[in-house]
Amino acid sequence: MARLLIIGIVLVAALGGLIYGIDSGIIGTTLGQDSFKLYMFGPSKANSALSGAIVSCYNAGQALGSASAGYLADKFSRKYTILMAAVLAAGSAAIQAGAVNIGMMIAGRAIAGFACGEILSVVPVYISEISPPKQRGFVVGLQGMAIACGFAIANWIGYGGSYASGNAQWRITLSMQIPAAVSLAVGILFVPFSPRWLIQQDRHEEAKRVLVRLHDAEDGYDMVNQEMIQIREQINLEKMQNDSSWFSAITQLFSRQYIRRTVTASFILSMTQLSGSQVIQNFQNIFYATAGFKGQQALLISGVYGMMGWPRARTMWTGSLVLCVMISICMALSAVYGNQSGNLSGARGAIAFIFLYSMAYAIFFNAIVWVLSAELFPFFLRSKGVAVAVFIKAVVAIVLSQITPLAIVAVSWRYYSLFIATNFAAAVVYFFFLPETSGKSLEEIAELFGDTLATGHIGEIDVDAKGIELGEPIVGTRSRV
Repeated sequence: MARLLIIGIVLVAALGGLIYGIDSGIIGTTLGQDSFKLYMFGPSKANSALSGAIVSCYNAGQALGSASAGYLADKFSRKYTILMAAVLAAGSAAIQAGAVNIGMMIAGRAIAGFACGEILSVVPVYISEISPPKQRGFVVGLQGMAIACGFAIANWIGYGGSYASGNAQWRITLSMQIPAAVSLAVGILFVPFSPRWLIQQDRHEEAKRVLVRLHDAEDGYDMVNQEMIQIREQINLEKMQNDSSWFSAITQLFSRQYIRRTVTASFILSMTQLSGSQVIQNFQNIFYATAGFKGQQALLISGVYGMMGWPRARTMWTGSLVLCVMISICMALSAVYGNQSGNLSGARGAIAFIFLYSMAYAIFFNAIVWVLSAELFPFFLRSKGVAVAVFIKAVVAIVLSQITPLAIVAVSWRYYSLFIATNFAAAVVYFFFLPETSGKSLEEIAELFGDTLATGHIGEIDVDAKGIELGEPIVGTRSRV
């Protein structure tokens, strides 16, 4: 029963991933709609600078949203921060759908980015904090699956919109961002607070009740008590050892003790951009043009592209090498066949490898990047650390969104070489420097980086010796440790 409850809670929270997938994916097909280009860019239907601005302002908003998320999540709870982000996401979608000029469109995209910056920073933290260690990889990964589903939905919405007439092509398409945001705003009201946040707020009885609900009966009374003790003692230790103020915590993220974790999380999330995934998603119609496909044909390919969606460290470096190979082949095929209008086989081969690349990215990275970024930090730095990592990811996205349209015009298929290099570099970093975190509690992961664990490991804690009573047993008999 507890497992079903956890999955239910996570599915509600993972609507945030669906929002991000739809919001960031919808602009790729919107920029491919002729009616949108005519309305926003004029008779030429082309403006690389404004196309880049629409995408980069979304990423700028995401950077600002992530910068605010750490403070808000600790001050007002993960739950209420997600609620606020959902309301902003719904409002921004309405602004975009009703945009009467390019300025209004850019403003709507910026607000949507702000909302998604908060969502990307807080949702994985919330899910990781309510998940049992052995299930955390799966349940946090549901957010990655939701992002992939959002991309798929966005691309098919865009393709369907191409059959509407006039400005309805893109206005209806952009309004389809609203349902997921409204669903999250309503659903999040019915999920519990993070038990770790409750303990940090000294609301121990509420935290205990949440933990009891999150454990199956066979886990036993001792298991709940042990987890409660471990979380409470670790948070108390962190309070004694560190200044928990927001400014001090940000400073400590870059101290010698925590800099490795900050850099690792930031690198992992920045690689969601530098791998080429988001660039291809946002500017896929331009990439398809380099292979010889344009117009509604490119929008159809976008719809298919959106459908492509073991231990953590091994998954990361293996996946990076696979992406490196896929992009290399795609670049070679685009170079040879992209401008040969009479030879569609080679161009179709290039598109096929973009699909295979998307499938590989979904398999190796869609879920795990959010699992790892939330796991790496101790509680007092977790929301702030993930927020900093998302901020840096957004900054990288801003740079790429500005240079990509211009770079493709200037160097065409050669632009793929950037992502070949970055994926290869990522494989080296993951192989040599990424620790294995699977199967450990969030408190125990800190040990991998040299932190002191305030108690024994789960299964080794003597509840009676701690002299606490957290409530009635949840099973008929207590198992002693």
